[in-house]
Amino acid sequence: MNRKSFLYSFLILVLVSGMFTGVYAQTTTSTDLSKLSAQGVAIYGWKNGKATLLYGKKGNTLFPIASLTKLVTAKAVETLYPASSVFTMTAPAFIDTKEANLSVVTGTTLNRDDMLRALLVNSTNAVANQFAISAGGTTLVDTMNNFLHTNHYTTTKFVNPSGLDPDSKAVSPNRMTPNNLSSLMSDIFTKDPLLTSILETKGVLLTDQSTGRQIQIKSSNELNADPAYNYFIILSKTGSTDLAQQDLAFVTNGGTTYDYVIVVFMHSKNRYSDGQIILNWLQNVLSNTPKA
Repeated sequence: MNRKSFLYSFLILVLVSGMFTGVYAQTTTSTDLSKLSAQGVAIYGWKNGKATLLYGKKGNTLFPIASLTKLVTAKAVETLYPASSVFTMTAPAFIDTKEANLSVVTGTTLNRDDMLRALLVNSTNAVANQFAISAGGTTLVDTMNNFLHTNHYTTTKFVNPSGLDPDSKAVSPNRMTPNNLSSLMSDIFTKDPLLTSILETKGVLLTDQSTGRQIQIKSSNELNADPAYNYFIILSKTGSTDLAQQDLAFVTNGGTTYDYVIVVFMHSKNRYSDGQIILNWLQNVLSNTPKA
């Protein structure tokens, strides 16, 4: 076999072996948190209701939170609408949503919990808008802000239920700190079984109540599609806008030391790569941590 044939055969072998191991080409093995592109990071281990900071970076700095906003939207929806509520998607909900090729379209009719699944699993901006339209006026956003302020998650005010950047530069986008977002994620995980079950979902079928049509949606968190990492994601929510760049919040296993670990990072250039680095680091840290 000549050198050219050998190199060609070797390349084929590498590609085929990669296919069978199911490891993505961009998967990183780095555990160096200094390589994170995220500007704000909060990683907390929770044990018996007490949080221990494992790693922090600008944890008390306000950042735009993009579609992480929808965690708060969902809490407000639970307050405003009973589970028996049914919604029909209207044309105004789709205006300026910056979304294409949606499965949930004008005329789709969904019950409340399927609407919440579209909101949180697929991060559909039009669904957030429809919740606001159905509530009327500023009722939904007012309920969101009341929830935020009552629970001391932020002193700022949210301006919309989707997390999209405001049209005017004079208006501040929805903002929270990494630390407070971590507390919100922990509270949802431990106190809200409905939202927890939805955020755990990697993919789900919705049912159009008017036609019986089955609508398949999948998680907007790319780590949920990576066989090398999806096992470690218990529940998650992600988001991205021009002002926020890329954000990700997720719950992962705490090993033998913690009941669970909350990871929040914000203003990232690559949430997928940053998520990999953090999960690799956590596996190393937790395996070397003495039992509590």
